[in-house]
Amino acid sequence: MNNRKKILLKLTGEVFLDPETRILNATRINSVIMQIETLNKTHQFGIVVGGGNFFRGNEHGKRLGLTASVGHQIGMLATLMNGLILKDLLENQGLCAALLCAMPSPEIGEAISQQSINSALANDCTIIFAGGTGNPFFTTDTNAILRSLQIGAAEVWKGTNIDGIYDADPKKDPLAKKLRTVRYNEAFEKKLGIMDLTAYAMAEQYDRTVRVFNIFEENALIKAAQDKEFGSIITK
Repeated sequence: MNNRKKILLKLTGEVFLDPETRILNATRINSVIMQIETLNKTHQFGIVVGGGNFFRGNEHGKRLGLTASVGHQIGMLATLMNGLILKDLLENQGLCAALLCAMPSPEIGEAISQQSINSALANDCTIIFAGGTGNPFFTTDTNAILRSLQIGAAEVWKGTNIDGIYDADPKKDPLAKKLRTVRYNEAFEKKLGIMDLTAYAMAEQYDRTVRVFNIFEENALIKAAQDKEFGSIITK
């Protein structure tokens, strides 16, 4: 019986890029994979991966003058490319990986359904969720909360490029204060930009705990698993 702790890991597409050249590079994503392998006996991961390293629906779609829904669809397609890369790299390390797609892509991965999710969990696979929710205007944050409910995750881990949640943008305000714990109503009211408002509302409704941390810190996943003080927590 699979008694591993289930975690929904939300990964930024930045993990596929070299920080200096901004071109595709496997160094950082392979580091994440090695940490998943280390935790494999005690944790089972579902992963929602972004696609911003290829295309950001809001940013690039607007720049090109695209219809908003089309821009979002292209962004969702970008997550399929990252999902396929991630699946192959996981399997190269000998890990079972299932790529489930919200946009019908039978030659790339299986369609998302509760049955396909349950099957992948029963086979002890790391599940990669690609294609967003399959609908435009929903962010990968909202998708992460949705998929966490479907896999029965104990927590959602949001791996980003900031070491936690701040009361102001730390990149703009040197006096910004790091918050260890934030309640959903506070995050919603103050519109803290770590997740979108739909994700906040859904996470609060279903009492989902979200941990936010810097995925690029050395052994970030190991620290998230072992240190309750690592990063910041959003809770009900």
